[in-house]
Amino acid sequence: MTSAGVALISRVAFVAVLILVTAIARAVVGPSKTRGSYMVIGTVGGTAVGIAAASLISRWVKTDLSVILACAGVFVGWSVAWRFARRVPREAP
Repeated sequence: MTSAGVALISRVAFVAVLILVTAIARAVVGPSKTRGSYMVIGTVGGTAVGIAAASLISRWVKTDLSVILACAGVFVGWSVAWRFARRVPREAP
């Protein structure tokens, strides 16, 4: 198997894990629209920060790290957003 094939398979596995983690996070957040809004803001903000960091680090490492750092940024954004979202009642509209 070539390195391109290994990269493709690893990316597919990575996306599958991200789908599972996102589903679990959505279940933890619950049906509250307000909590969901906080988490969406965390997702968008984390993605933006991850891609901004990737643009700086990718030049230094000489490889594209945008996907990996964007996903890491999403997790960081979720952790920051969760600190605000958990103050909203789980069943709130």
